[in-house]
Amino acid sequence: MTHEERIQTTALIALLAALLGTLWALQSGSDVQGVSLAAGLAYGAALALTGPLQAPLGESVVTSLKYAAVALGFAVTVLVSGTYAGWQLLRSRRTPKGVFA
Repeated sequence: MTHEERIQTTALIALLAALLGTLWALQSGSDVQGVSLAAGLAYGAALALTGPLQAPLGESVVTSLKYAAVALGFAVTVLVSGTYAGWQLLRSRRTPKGVFA
Protein backbone atom coordinates (compact mmCIF):
# COMPACT_ATOMS: atom_id res chain seq x y z
CA MET A 1 0.00 0.00 0.00
CA THR A 2 1.51 3.31 -1.05
CA HIS A 3 1.70 6.41 1.11
CA GLU A 4 -1.10 8.13 -0.84
CA GLU A 5 -3.36 5.07 -0.60
CA ARG A 6 -2.90 4.99 3.17
CA ILE A 7 -3.91 8.64 3.43
CA GLN A 8 -6.95 8.13 1.20
CA THR A 9 -8.06 5.04 3.10
CA THR A 10 -7.73 6.79 6.45
CA ALA A 11 -9.66 9.81 5.16
CA LEU A 12 -12.51 7.69 3.79
CA ILE A 13 -12.78 5.62 6.97
CA ALA A 14 -12.93 8.80 9.06
CA LEU A 15 -15.57 10.40 6.82
CA LEU A 16 -17.73 7.27 6.86
CA ALA A 17 -17.43 7.10 10.64
CA ALA A 18 -18.50 10.73 10.91
CA LEU A 19 -21.48 10.03 8.64
CA LEU A 20 -22.50 7.03 10.70
CA GLY A 21 -22.10 9.04 13.91
CA THR A 22 -24.31 11.77 12.46
CA LEU A 23 -26.98 9.30 11.37
CA TRP A 24 -26.95 7.61 14.77
CA ALA A 25 -27.32 10.95 16.57
CA LEU A 26 -30.18 12.01 14.30
CA GLN A 27 -31.89 8.65 14.77
CA SER A 28 -31.67 8.96 18.54
CA GLY A 29 -33.23 12.43 18.44
CA SER A 30 -30.23 14.52 19.45
CA ASP A 31 -30.16 18.28 19.04
CA VAL A 32 -27.69 20.12 16.80
CA GLN A 33 -24.92 20.08 19.40
CA GLY A 34 -25.41 16.38 20.04
CA VAL A 35 -25.23 15.60 16.33
CA SER A 36 -22.07 17.67 15.95
CA LEU A 37 -20.51 16.04 18.99
CA ALA A 38 -21.32 12.53 17.79
CA ALA A 39 -19.93 13.24 14.32
CA GLY A 40 -16.76 14.80 15.73
CA LEU A 41 -16.18 11.98 18.19
CA ALA A 42 -16.71 9.34 15.52
CA TYR A 43 -14.36 11.18 13.16
CA GLY A 44 -11.66 11.52 15.80
CA ALA A 45 -12.03 7.92 16.95
CA ALA A 46 -11.74 6.66 13.39
CA LEU A 47 -8.57 8.69 12.87
CA ALA A 48 -7.15 7.35 16.11
CA LEU A 49 -8.07 3.74 15.34
CA THR A 50 -6.57 3.83 11.85
CA GLY A 51 -3.11 4.28 13.37
CA PRO A 52 -1.84 0.94 12.03
CA LEU A 53 -2.13 2.40 8.52
CA GLN A 54 0.61 4.86 9.55
CA ALA A 55 -0.90 7.74 7.61
CA PRO A 56 0.05 11.25 8.78
CA LEU A 57 -2.80 12.87 10.69
CA GLY A 58 -2.56 16.26 8.99
CA GLU A 59 -2.59 14.85 5.48
CA SER A 60 -5.50 12.55 6.34
CA VAL A 61 -7.55 15.46 7.67
CA VAL A 62 -6.80 17.60 4.62
CA THR A 63 -7.70 14.74 2.28
CA SER A 64 -10.97 14.08 4.10
CA LEU A 65 -11.82 17.80 3.89
CA LYS A 66 -11.14 17.70 0.14
CA TYR A 67 -13.43 14.68 -0.24
CA ALA A 68 -16.14 16.38 1.84
CA ALA A 69 -15.85 19.52 -0.31
CA VAL A 70 -16.21 17.51 -3.51
CA ALA A 71 -19.24 15.69 -2.12
CA LEU A 72 -20.80 18.98 -1.02
CA GLY A 73 -20.17 20.52 -4.44
CA PHE A 74 -21.83 17.55 -6.12
CA ALA A 75 -24.83 17.75 -3.79
CA VAL A 76 -25.24 21.48 -4.44
CA THR A 77 -25.01 20.90 -8.21
CA VAL A 78 -27.70 18.23 -8.08
CA LEU A 79 -29.91 20.44 -5.90
CA VAL A 80 -29.56 23.47 -8.16
CA SER A 81 -30.14 21.52 -11.36
CA GLY A 82 -33.16 19.74 -9.87
CA THR A 83 -34.62 23.03 -8.65
CA TYR A 84 -34.04 24.64 -12.04
CA ALA A 85 -35.65 21.72 -13.89
CA GLY A 86 -38.65 21.77 -11.54
CA TRP A 87 -39.00 25.52 -11.95
CA GLN A 88 -38.92 25.20 -15.74
CA LEU A 89 -41.52 22.44 -15.61
CA LEU A 90 -43.84 24.47 -13.38
CA ARG A 91 -43.34 27.65 -15.38
CA SER A 92 -44.18 26.07 -18.73
CA ARG A 93 -47.72 25.12 -17.51
CA ARG A 94 -47.76 22.10 -19.76
CA THR A 95 -46.05 18.77 -19.56
CA PRO A 96 -43.26 18.03 -22.00
CA LYS A 97 -43.93 15.34 -24.58
CA GLY A 98 -43.35 11.86 -23.32
CA VAL A 99 -43.11 12.62 -19.61
CA PHE A 100 -46.43 11.05 -18.57
CA ALA A 101 -47.14 8.99 -21.68
